Amino acid sequence: MALIKILGTAGARYVVAKQLRASAGTYLEHDGTRLVLDPGPGTLVHMAKARPRLDVEKLSGVILTHAHLDHSNDVNILIDGLTEGGLKK
Repeated sequence: MALIKILGTAGARYVVAKQLRASAGTYLEHDGTRLVLDPGPGTLVHMAKARPRLDVEKLSGVILTHAHLDHSNDVNILIDGLTEGGLKK
């Protein structure tokens, strides 16, 4: 079964800077492939709070559409988590 979970909907620097809403981040799962699209600030925290919990170590990869902060802030920590600090994958 496919799963799409919206982890945040904020956009633009002002909304991110003021933390008016959770920033970008979408979790996608289908046939055992688990991806995060555009992991903005707080994506890792929202994955941990999600029900069911979304385990960063089980991610298959991360997709960025562009390098603006509101879409890419958590990319490094997600890659670190899914590779267990660079020791696997």
